[in-house]
Formats: sequence, C-alpha cells, structure tokens
Amino acid sequence: MDMEGLAQAKTTATVTQALNIKRPRDVRFWLAMAVMALAAASFAVIAWSVWETAPILKQDMQVSVYLHTHGNPVFSAFLFAITQVHSTVGIPILSLIVAYFLWRRGERYWVLSLAVAVAGGLLLNVFLKLIFNRNRPTWDDPILTLNSSSFPSGHTAGATLFYGFLAVYMVWRMKKPLARVLVVISCALMVALVGFSRIYLGVHFLSDVLAAISISTVWLVICMVGVRAYAKRRSGSAPAVTVHPTAPDPVT
Repeated sequence: MDMEGLAQAKTTATVTQALNIKRPRDVRFWLAMAVMALAAASFAVIAWSVWETAPILKQDMQVSVYLHTHGNPVFSAFLFAITQVHSTVGIPILSLIVAYFLWRRGERYWVLSLAVAVAGGLLLNVFLKLIFNRNRPTWDDPILTLNSSSFPSGHTAGATLFYGFLAVYMVWRMKKPLARVLVVISCALMVALVGFSRIYLGVHFLSDVLAAISISTVWLVICMVGVRAYAKRRSGSAPAVTVHPTAPDPVT
C-alpha cells in the first residue's frame, strides 16, 4: 500500500474512533447535565414551597396521615430495619465497604468519587437542615421520635448518593443493555424504599424525601463530572501513573 493509502486508512481509523468513543461520552455528559438541571429545578420548586409554606404542602400532611393511620406492625418492622441500615451511620459503612473493593481493584478515582459524593452530600444535607429548620410531623402515638430538622431527609439523601453512585459504576462496567436497565431500576427502587420508610414511620414529609432526592442527584452529578475532569487532567499531565488495566475513569 502506498503512502497516500496509508494516510487515508489512518484518517478513516481516526474518524471511526472518534465516532465510536467520543460521541457516546459527549452524550453521557449532556445527559448528566440534563438530569442535573431537572433535579436542580425540582429542588428549587420544593424548597420555595417549604420556605413560603405554600398551600400545596397540605398534600404532605395528607400523605403522612394516611400512611400513619393505615400502618401495619409487620410492615413497620420491615421498614424500620430498612431505615436503620440506611441511617447516617449505615450509609458511610456501606460506602466504606464498596470503597474497599474498588480500592483493591485499583479504581482510585472511583473511590474518590464515592468519598466526595457521600461525605459532601451528607454535609450539604445537614447545612440545608440548618437553613430551613423545618419541624418534623408530630403524632399522638409516634413510631419514632426525632428532634432534628426535617427538610431534607438525611436518610434519603444518603441512599440517593450511595445507590446513585452504585448505579453509575455498574452501568459503566456492564456491557448488556438489559443488565444496565435492571441495575438502574433496582437502585432507584432502593432509594424509593428508603424514602417511603421515612414517610411511613412518620418522621418526614413527602416533600422532605423528594427534596433530598433532587439535591443529592445534583451533588452526585457535580462530583462525578468533577472527578472525571480531574482524572483526565491528571492523566494528561502525568502519563506515567500506573492504573489498573481494567479500571475505567469515572463517567458523567
């Protein structure tokens, strides 16, 4: 093959590589931006309603009263176990377990993403609680009694950050579309179950749970995008750094 043919083949390979690799990453980035924008808008609407005590918040109490008056002892015990596992102590423990296995695999940037997302997200949730200082639902016969602020839900925030990270990681590692869909659905159901447990047990309003999911999603996307950009910058400035051969960079 002559030099012109080699140059043309090289150009074709470069274009093919760009189409197969760069464009999917661009799609993931803009999809993440869209998710973050939608979550931020949702949180803004909910936060404004809570701050202004909008009439729509009456639905919060209606949902809480219905669940509280239709409680089942066995189901309550199950949800109590769920909420304990995903407490502000349980989520860090689960995160440490996952981080340990990621570290053993040499996936350092994924560990960094998990640490920043969970630790930072829980701190952000505490900060928002101090700002809004919303009282929790009160009952004559409470299942649980807590004195801290209600908005947003810390348990739901932790679950969103942990399972959201887990979903992103598993989707990145898996090749089959069906497996990816099942992982996303499973993680979303776990977040919904934790949030529902907080309402069912009478310690949070529906808006507390929805706000926690929204703001935690925003924070998770920021962390994943930020760590990915940091990893790319580091790999560009220090190409000699040893990386596990099967470890992908954090994705958006």
